[in-house]
Amino acid sequence: MAPDVSHHWEEFYLGSRRFQFIADNFGMPIDQVLLALLLVVGCYVLMLLLPITLIHHMSLAASLTFLSTMHIQRQIYEDGAFVIDVTGPMMIIVQKATALAYSLHDGLSGLKDEQLTPLQRELVLRKKPSALEYFSYMLNFHSVLAGPFFMFADYQDFIEGTHYAKRALDTTAATTSLDSNRNKSPTDLKTMDAQKTASRPEDEPDPTRVSLYKAGLSLICAVVTVCILPNFPISFLTQPGYFKSSYLYKGMYIVAVTSFTRHVYYTAWLVGDGICNMSGMGFNGYNKDGSAKWDLVSNVDVVGVETGLSLRDTLEAWNSGTMKWLRFMVYERAGAQKTLFTYMLSSMWHGFYPGYYITFVSGAFFTIAARYVRRSVRPRVMSHGPVVKLAYDAVTCITTRLCLAFFTFPFILLRFWSSIAVYRDIYFIPAVLGVLVIVLLPIVLPPPSRSSSSAKSSAEKLKPSVKLEDAGVNVTNGLEGGATKLLKVQ
Repeated sequence: MAPDVSHHWEEFYLGSRRFQFIADNFGMPIDQVLLALLLVVGCYVLMLLLPITLIHHMSLAASLTFLSTMHIQRQIYEDGAFVIDVTGPMMIIVQKATALAYSLHDGLSGLKDEQLTPLQRELVLRKKPSALEYFSYMLNFHSVLAGPFFMFADYQDFIEGTHYAKRALDTTAATTSLDSNRNKSPTDLKTMDAQKTASRPEDEPDPTRVSLYKAGLSLICAVVTVCILPNFPISFLTQPGYFKSSYLYKGMYIVAVTSFTRHVYYTAWLVGDGICNMSGMGFNGYNKDGSAKWDLVSNVDVVGVETGLSLRDTLEAWNSGTMKWLRFMVYERAGAQKTLFTYMLSSMWHGFYPGYYITFVSGAFFTIAARYVRRSVRPRVMSHGPVVKLAYDAVTCITTRLCLAFFTFPFILLRFWSSIAVYRDIYFIPAVLGVLVIVLLPIVLPPPSRSSSSAKSSAEKLKPSVKLEDAGVNVTNGLEGGATKLLKVQ
């Protein structure tokens, strides 16, 4: 009887077998690599052949269709069990290709600076990259497997050596759309040459410390993934033993399994971030205390995710590279229903598991409910002193962890009816509470009127800085801000 000869690499991934015959002939699993290369080359051909008025939308449609086809094939082959295959790198490729296409459209379609948002002006491209520039951006070793995602403009600034001058020296060219070698003009070449002269390699901060920190944190997350996570299988949520447990145990188990599963992503993302930083990429200026910031291309802020006081802050700290991509691609371009279109692109990009869509819809719902709580409750708490505020922050931190667990476990479980069964077992209490908050809280505790909020804001203008909670941005006031505005006018 002939022995069962099977290729050992088949144990490690599932998915499309379109190029399996090539893998068999070479004796190594390169079939899925060819699919990723096909996507890269296809997007490059579209960039060369399509008119600039269509390049952005067609590139998005073509690359997203290719990725969606791979997502569907993976779901067919793997039968509900999560595995790592080529769709992970393909997701990064789609982000890069589409962001590049939209940056080219912004720079070559005749749009004026006034028609672009600040983010679009910062990332605009006024000439198509060469083949070397394109393929090095798409396939560079920093991010080809698990990210982080970064824009072509940031990558080219890094390659051409202008990133330090742009981020640390606060050069005036960085305030216009012609702020990098990617937007060369005779006048701006002189400015860029001056920047390069001022930016010497010895002036740039040493990334060793931050890279070692991320490597060490990634090692800790890897230990959690290998040693602790297997004790909390997500499949337990579908077994009779789970449904026979107490509600306290069920809640604690869901919180534990979602928290420990996040460490899988932390491990990969932190390694990618550390690789970028060690190569010198990711520098983003200096903090007020003079320490270097290395968060330009970071995927995740672990501390921000695990200690966020609101869902908004937590989600901003999670997969921030993708958040920036969605903002650049959809949120700042959609005329209406920005949130809806943003979630639609995010869901298609992730794949078609039903659990993904439960998570996205639930996440949007709970974010809206949390916003109602913040508007109605927080102003009243802030007026009762630091002790009450500290207690409020502790409660919101715990509540955020609970909400995060209950709307993200379907993302891990993947299956629709299994997720619904878990919700039904707890009588959909989180969703019911969210509805009550949205409907009744504004009636019971009406949020302060805008006039009173504006009066309070005016009274605080004498302070050096103020944090706008709803907008989530820092605005500098006082003499320094006035001087900055005066310089811009001049």
